[in-house]
Amino acid sequence: MNKKLIALVALLACLALAGCAGTTPTRNPSFTTVAPAKPTPTSTSTSAQDAMPAASGIVSSVWVDVYPGTTFKAKHGCRCTLPDSPSELFPVGTRVLLLKVTMTGKWIPSQGNQDFQDVTGTTLKGTQFDGRPEPAVLDTADGPAAAKAAGLPWLPNGLFNLQSTWTVPNEKSRSFAAAYYVPAGVDQLELTVNIPSEGKANILTVPLPASATGAASASGE
Repeated sequence: MNKKLIALVALLACLALAGCAGTTPTRNPSFTTVAPAKPTPTSTSTSAQDAMPAASGIVSSVWVDVYPGTTFKAKHGCRCTLPDSPSELFPVGTRVLLLKVTMTGKWIPSQGNQDFQDVTGTTLKGTQFDGRPEPAVLDTADGPAAAKAAGLPWLPNGLFNLQSTWTVPNEKSRSFAAAYYVPAGVDQLELTVNIPSEGKANILTVPLPASATGAASASGE
């Protein structure tokens, strides 16, 4: 009886070992390697730099930014002369620089709940190129068309078109264009933005882009 019991136990042990060996998983030689994700390279954009104003300033409650735009050659002369000179100051072909001028209202505590700034009567009178004695000359012949092509109204009058009161909202911008004949030998414009409500003129020094100064001359050559 004991011998039979021992034999039965041995048989069961062998069957168990055989079952374990039969169920041993086989190694699958095929596999997929997943490469680590690589960050997508980003190119350095110059749009942020391009959007930077060439000059900015504020007197009291109206912030002004100036952006030089395109430069083109005048199709019409200015029909103006300097004293004691018969020659046209800016003839056909003179370089002309288009500017975008932006005004943004800035709230000041004394204004209470006022959410706009009064810019009625804003002008650019007094603007001149650094180193030149005469006032800068607006290209009133070709300038309006250049402003329209840029999607901007011509001068403050065009921005507020027949409105009796001119206002700009706080923290929001309103823009207009101006275009000046560029004299020979200059490299910056002293743009005078005269907003009567500010109490004094905002004079901004605007460096001229290379397109406006390169080989510029009164004849445009």
